[in-house]
Amino acid sequence: MEGEKAMSKGIEIIDVGGVNCYLLEADDGFVLIDTGFSAKCMFLDEVLKKALNKPGEVPKKLKLVILTHGDSDHAGNCKFLRENYGVKIAVHFEDSMMVENGDMSWNRKSKPDKISFTFRLVTLAFGKNSVFDTFKPDIYLQDGQNLAEFGLSAKVIHLPGHSKGSIGVLTNEGDLFCGDLIYNFAGFSYIDNLEDFNESIYKLKKLDINNLYPGHGKPIKRLLIKSFLDELKID
Repeated sequence: MEGEKAMSKGIEIIDVGGVNCYLLEADDGFVLIDTGFSAKCMFLDEVLKKALNKPGEVPKKLKLVILTHGDSDHAGNCKFLRENYGVKIAVHFEDSMMVENGDMSWNRKSKPDKISFTFRLVTLAFGKNSVFDTFKPDIYLQDGQNLAEFGLSAKVIHLPGHSKGSIGVLTNEGDLFCGDLIYNFAGFSYIDNLEDFNESIYKLKKLDINNLYPGHGKPIKRLLIKSFLDELKID
């Protein structure tokens, strides 16, 4: 069992229950961005073991797990990975209590500024998967933080909108992993704070992005990124 190869070298896309998790090659190991639903724990474990223990190669280490935000479909397998791989978990401090107490409404508005009907339906359908083992993060990420100490040529970008602590990871090669700030399929959206969302989209427009990797849906190629972002601004 293995993930799907991405458009850029050294990136593997792992579909964990409809959630895109990204395994990135780093110096002497790998960094995992997001972990999927807890119900898919054994599937993720199988994919990781295969990636870390390739025949004829020295076994690699999972060096870090980065959460783009604290929702259960992205944080669901963190505690399992920490206990079984000895890996540290990193999240922005403004989403930290979501994973510590399991409350997805923490630090969010009582009513989001925009939520699509499709999103509501999917949330209801996957409700049973929203339960996960809570945990305390090891690392609190900040905007502009360099990830070189974990062997990854990339930096953290704070991208609030979906949640206050949503972040993206931008590699030196121009690959951006943006979590749920952006969904790449029609009729699916959850925007907690519209002002923050629009500011984050504006921030992305100023970046030199080669490929955009969302938390849900297919990656977006460079030629399509500008028009895609132009359509996202909401008044």
